[in-house]
Amino acid sequence: MVCVDAGGRIALVNAQTERLFGYGRDELVGQPVEILVPDYVRDAHPGHRAGYVADPQPRPMGAGMELAGRRRDGTTFPAEISLSAIDTDQGILVTAAVRDVTERRLAAETAAQLASIIQSSHDAVIGKTVDQVITSWNPGAERLFGYTAKEMIGRHIEVLIPLEDRKGEAKVAAVAQGERVEQYQTRRIRKDGTPVDVSLTLSPIADRAGAIVGVATVARDLTDRQRAEARFRGLMEAAPDAMVCVDRDGRIALVNAQTERLFGYRRDELVGQPVEILVPDKVRGLHPGHRAGYMIDPRPRPMGAQMQLAGRRRDGATFPAEVSLSAIDTDEGILVTAVVRDVTERLEIQAERERLRTQAERDKLERHLHQSQRLESLGQLAGGVAHDFNNLLGVISNYAAFAGEEVAKQAPDGRWQIVHDDIEQVKQAAERAAGLTHQLLAFARQEVIQPRVLNINDVVESVEQLLVRTLGEHVELITDLADDLSPVLADPGQIEQVLVNLAVNARDAMPGGGKLTIQTANTDIDDTIASQTDMSPGRYVAVKVTDTGTGMPKDVVDRVFEPFFTTKPKGEGTGLGLATVYGIITQASGRVRIYSETGMGTILTALLPVTEQAANVAPQPPAEPQRGHGERVLVVEDEAAMREVTRRILARNGYQVVAAASGHEALDVLARQLEHIDVLLTDVIMPHMQGKELADKIRILQPNVRVVFMSGYTQGLLGAQGVLEPSVHLIEKPFSETTLLTKLREILTTHS
Repeated sequence: MVCVDAGGRIALVNAQTERLFGYGRDELVGQPVEILVPDYVRDAHPGHRAGYVADPQPRPMGAGMELAGRRRDGTTFPAEISLSAIDTDQGILVTAAVRDVTERRLAAETAAQLASIIQSSHDAVIGKTVDQVITSWNPGAERLFGYTAKEMIGRHIEVLIPLEDRKGEAKVAAVAQGERVEQYQTRRIRKDGTPVDVSLTLSPIADRAGAIVGVATVARDLTDRQRAEARFRGLMEAAPDAMVCVDRDGRIALVNAQTERLFGYRRDELVGQPVEILVPDKVRGLHPGHRAGYMIDPRPRPMGAQMQLAGRRRDGATFPAEVSLSAIDTDEGILVTAVVRDVTERLEIQAERERLRTQAERDKLERHLHQSQRLESLGQLAGGVAHDFNNLLGVISNYAAFAGEEVAKQAPDGRWQIVHDDIEQVKQAAERAAGLTHQLLAFARQEVIQPRVLNINDVVESVEQLLVRTLGEHVELITDLADDLSPVLADPGQIEQVLVNLAVNARDAMPGGGKLTIQTANTDIDDTIASQTDMSPGRYVAVKVTDTGTGMPKDVVDRVFEPFFTTKPKGEGTGLGLATVYGIITQASGRVRIYSETGMGTILTALLPVTEQAANVAPQPPAEPQRGHGERVLVVEDEAAMREVTRRILARNGYQVVAAASGHEALDVLARQLEHIDVLLTDVIMPHMQGKELADKIRILQPNVRVVFMSGYTQGLLGAQGVLEPSVHLIEKPFSETTLLTKLREILTTHS
């Protein structure tokens, strides 16, 4: 109780006020009464208080107003408050009686929730006295028995019990003694006289003193359950997989027809048996432990949970299986349903698919091998042809040069000018033919190269203007070069040849115009990619050349690297462009990939391995050729015409020349006629004794001799994979007079 004066200050409180609000009496007296009012209504309270003081009529407890109080710790509680006014010598005092109604409200809410649950339950919920007189009847009972609550409340429960069953209803007596009856199955009679099978749960109702004052009955229609069980069995029988229901003890409670077909047992042979009868012998001893572990936490396990399982048939045979598990709560306890699927056929299909995939990969590798072998054979043939052709071209071009010099000395009349022009045509044809032999040798990876450390970006930039002129105005050239490109070891002239060949091919594939894009990038080939190709894992530089041209069908793509293969009209292509690209990149230990589709353009990617070598200084351009000063040169060449033209070039330019047709003849001449030679100029490939062998023998006799090899096709005799060893000097056939003289002067000057 709290007494408040007309000014709203607390004048008096009782001990219960201290217990309810948590304040000491001295903390309250003299304080505004709003100290006991919740924060959210505190500002409005003085107005309410003033209104009451103006007309202080008594207000009884529970006057329908939702009120609350505030404790010392700030918590609030629902309250009922009665008000009354007292006149005193000090003026009017308002007495407020405050009651905490928290428990009553919670009880009311709980009762309301319980009533809602009962009203919404699908089961019949019936309240009765100990004498079996019905006191409550929910909508579920109306649906089950057909009677309304108005019809049943106050009537005896026997109206629902068949006559023949009334004497056996002794279960009620047990409930009257405070026991609970679970899942008691019996029969009842509906309003229309039809019987219904029900499951009853009976619970005693006690008052606050604990005395049994009634019985609560929950009745469940077993007809629905029986229909549900029938549907469940129907679904089981129609299931395409075997279904096995196992109880908590691991015994089979239910199986479907597919289980009989899959395992070979009859239904009566399985029901009641341990489920391990269906488990292979080798894991049967472990299965009870796995089953017990699942029962502890019976979570659903879907089919195909990456577990290698197997089943055992009646004849002892086993089969691979997938098993899904799920748990069902039943009146008899938990049942675990195992759905078993024989995956033998699927595994066979997977194995066959894997076999076909492996076979396809093997066929692909074999095709690549056959193509490589075919290209290798063509390369060997091309290399041999190029070697002989180079000798012929050397003779043709140099004798044409000799003839041109003589014609130039004659009077420049019309007749000699025509002859001079004809000779120039012969020389130009020889130069074009020499270019073809170089491409043949490049494809065959037999061309002698002098690689150095370089940045592919530098090569692209140096040849960019040439490519622009080659492509013409109707094709746009786009370069996309990586900033941090790693160095490679390659012959810059050959890389230029690759880019030019690809540009020419792209131009011809875009007669109506288009775009040619050259991209460079660093890339890594890991073990997985390397295992699918013939490449070694590591770091590579990728040069990707993409055009928007007409593209090529697969049968053409399969042959593009073959020499002399072309889809261009006769006379418009040599068929050596991509063959040369293939040879150059392969000789540099790289690989070429090509992708093309008709109408989609072409992408060619060249992969060159990154080098760890330091960059070397580019060689200086050769000085102007100079005449000899009587130096003695031993020329060894098995081709007579080439030997003679070489002798003639040197003799007319101040050198003493001795010629020999073979290695043995050269050694014989050196032993009988010559005490000293300055330079040995020898072909590389000769019958009976190769040029390198001859050079080694002569160096034994004359250690200070300079050696120059001449060849366009060395068969790897002067270096691995056609890469020239640094100490070897070579002049490539076919050579001109200027080239030969410059090389000799360079060698003699360097060693002087």
